[in-house]
Amino acid sequence: MSHIIIENDNTWRLSGELSFATVGALLTEFIQRAALKPPKVLDLCNVTRTDSAGLALLIELRGLTKDASMNFRNIPEQMFKLAALSGVENLVNG
Repeated sequence: MSHIIIENDNTWRLSGELSFATVGALLTEFIQRAALKPPKVLDLCNVTRTDSAGLALLIELRGLTKDASMNFRNIPEQMFKLAALSGVENLVNG
């Protein structure tokens, strides 16, 4: 099971698997929770596994929060590799 943990007003944490099976629900949850104030930091320290859908989720979240300047922290190595192969590492690095 994947979910969002709100540490404080500025930092949220993704937990669990970021895959084709989970990202739709996570995106919906993020949009609902971020309606008033999106986080400044999204921490991925508790992500257990990811695939290209997880990378697509981060790119989508970056687009949704472009005015809020959200940063990603503790991005899994596998996700960095996927981003580099796809030529989008600048979207997950900041």
